[in-house]
Parts: sequence; structure tokens; C-alpha cells
Amino acid sequence: MKYILDDYIQKPNFDLILTMDCEGYNFDKNLKNNVLNLEKLLKLNTDNNIYTLLFVTPFFAEMMNNLNLIDKIKSDYKVIFGLHIHPNNLPEHIKKLCPFIKNDEDLITYYSYSEQKLIIKHCYQYISNLGISPIEAFRGGYFSIDDNTAKIVKELTDIKYESHNIYRPEYKLTENVLTSLPVYTSNENTELRLEYYSIEELSEILTLGLKENKKLFAITHSYLLDPSDIHYKRDKIEQSIYERMEVLIDVMKKYK
Repeated sequence: MKYILDDYIQKPNFDLILTMDCEGYNFDKNLKNNVLNLEKLLKLNTDNNIYTLLFVTPFFAEMMNNLNLIDKIKSDYKVIFGLHIHPNNLPEHIKKLCPFIKNDEDLITYYSYSEQKLIIKHCYQYISNLGISPIEAFRGGYFSIDDNTAKIVKELTDIKYESHNIYRPEYKLTENVLTSLPVYTSNENTELRLEYYSIEELSEILTLGLKENKKLFAITHSYLLDPSDIHYKRDKIEQSIYERMEVLIDVMKKYK
């Protein structure tokens, strides 16, 4: 199977991919409205020759399917798909197959090997059956992953890559079963993330990565696709992720 990420990591020079954790009702309080805004970001990136890596949960995939967007997104935009799992935010039919899931436990690594295997199996099958394919990468909620997770993903799926922030305590890999795609960060306090940082700080983080000629994986979240979302006011984010992405694009153009 030909993967876009295979070519990406072989490029000799820097490049940027925006990753997005496409959540569910745990964070996307108006999931439908956020999914309806997805194409705006995909178009912005595609028009500037930037791929968007969507780490998709079952709930997000379900809404994309309900809105008849999956085939359109695959045909019209530079998109890569990944699997994203928050075990405590899954459709009812998957929860019934995993009766051990705790409603207050968000990390997949809390669960045993056999339990993780059931969660990953049913989530992967569900979004694949909806047409989310190929699925190239895995990212656990809050970057949660351990050696059991990686071995299961390798065994049960065609996924070759995993993405994380190495400084997060939820990241517990010790074996290189999957190829690592870390979010760009220089220390535990910074990452190339479209929210939280000021425009100036965000530009500085990107510029540092460009000077280091890095493979740059930026990150954002689906609950910010709607510029009127409550997270903007709550977290005091002054510019939308579209405006912030445009700043990164301008920085890249100047650097080139």
C-alpha cells in the first residue's frame, strides 16, 4: 500500500504537515458545526501545498459520513488519515463490545493488552468501513501510547506510523515498533500548536524548526474549526486557527 507519509519522511529538506486531533463529543460540543467547517481549513492548506493529517475518532468519522463529506474530502484536498482514540468517548455500539471501558478514563494505556486490542480493533474497523482510508498513523488521546498499543496497532492494522509529543508523560513507548512522527517541540513547554501561543511565539517556534531543517508536524484540534466555539473565549485565543495557519504559511514563504 502506498502511503503519503512514506514520501514525506524521505524528503531531504524541511516540510510542514498540520495534524489535527478530530475529536468527538468529549471536546466538540457542537460536532456537526465543527465538521462543517473542516473544508475551510483543508482548502487553505491544500491551496498552499500543505497536507493535513486528520487523526479521526469514531464519532468524528460518523459525523463526516452523515454529512457525506468523506469521499469529497479524499478527492478534493491534500489529506492524510490517522486513527485517534479516547476510550471513554466512543459510539454506543463500540462501547457494548468493550464493556470494561470506564467513563472517567481517557487514556488507552490504562487498559491491559487484551482490552486495548478490542478497543483498537473495533475503532479501526469502524472508521475504515466508513471509507476513512488509507489510515497511515495512530495517535492516542493526550498522546497516550505504550508498547502494548504499538504492538497491537502493528498486528491488527496497516498503520505504520505513530505521532506524539515525547515530553508528555502519557507517552510511554520504549520499543520502535511503529515509525515515530513527533509533534515539533524544542522542550516540554513548547510545541508547534496553533492554539495557546501568541502569533509571535508561534512564528518563533516555526522559524526555529525551519532553521533546523526539521520535518515539522504542527498540531491543532477540531473543536477550534468553528471560530465562534467556546474554547476561543475560554482559552483566550484571539485569532482563529485559520488566521494562525496563514501566519505559518507566510513565515514558510519568507523562509523559502
